[in-house]
Amino acid sequence: MNNKRVWELIGRKLAGEASAEELQELEGLLRANPDLHFPVEAITDIWKTTPDPADRAEGEDAHTRLIGRMQEKGIAIGLSAEEQQSAIFQLETRTRSPWLRYLAAAAVAGILIAAATWWWPAGKAVHAPAISEVSTRNGSRTSIQLPDGSHVWLNAGSKLTYSKDFGNSNREVNLSGEAFFDIAKNADYPFIIHTARMDVRVLGTRFNLKAYPGDKMTEATLLQGSIEASLASRPGERIILKPTEKILVSDDSLHTVKTNDPVMAVKHLTYYAEKEDAIVETSWMENKLVFRDESFASLAARMERWYGVTIQFADKKKEELRFTGVFAQENIQQALQALQMTAAFNYTIHGTEIIINQ
Repeated sequence: MNNKRVWELIGRKLAGEASAEELQELEGLLRANPDLHFPVEAITDIWKTTPDPADRAEGEDAHTRLIGRMQEKGIAIGLSAEEQQSAIFQLETRTRSPWLRYLAAAAVAGILIAAATWWWPAGKAVHAPAISEVSTRNGSRTSIQLPDGSHVWLNAGSKLTYSKDFGNSNREVNLSGEAFFDIAKNADYPFIIHTARMDVRVLGTRFNLKAYPGDKMTEATLLQGSIEASLASRPGERIILKPTEKILVSDDSLHTVKTNDPVMAVKHLTYYAEKEDAIVETSWMENKLVFRDESFASLAARMERWYGVTIQFADKKKEELRFTGVFAQENIQQALQALQMTAAFNYTIHGTEIIINQ
């Protein structure tokens, strides 16, 4: 990216000389480089600030010293003392001349470009804010303790990211996959989890959140405390969950055609019929894969993550088979054999690839 161009456009914008095309170009560059937002906002705030007359002389002296230091470092900026006096005289005697607006724009752009060159010299990359990331592969799970004391358990094929400033000025994380949260209480900073379809805001509680990119549903299940959920596409709509409740948010693309399924629904926890203390939504925390009246297509996706395999259906009709059961110590072949006891299908295994057929 050309930093010089960014600061040139910012200078023209601050001086009021940027065209509509240049403003659009600047907006696109800032969208593509979010790490520049902070320095841009800081400089904009400084530009808009009206200095106290008593501090004016001190500010001008500081500006002169800054320009001098930059010139000593070989940065081409500013004018000689004689040129500065001439420019000041012209500004004082011809403040209403139209060409002065262009002089102001050039001066602002020049200072910003030089500053950018000083702060980000050629060849030096502009680094985005440091991000911490914890992830798991299919077939594995892990747990971590966040800087604020909260505990997070990550299910297979999941990723949790948060900034290095987490716990100091915010408690926000991003989740892709599934995680169980035990949140430390902090009234000053609510804990916020962002997913592709739903945001969850809590103060101190225990809950499960499932948000795998390929799944049709994003699901938050509350065990203790309370959570506030909102759709990413409709942030104004908020739902407060009570213990033993869960909220399901469907993929917006499912509603491009007529369907009776709501975009968002609140339901109760799902228990396995033959073992009432086995909660389907959080059974993975006990190293159990619990499913009740679940389609083979949906179960296969969960088995892929659970066992670290890929499952394909050569016979698409088999995707509609439905199963109820619990897997704990079974390996993938034992699990498939158990499913064969309640439904007719065959399978072949090639390494980690499984093909379901007639």
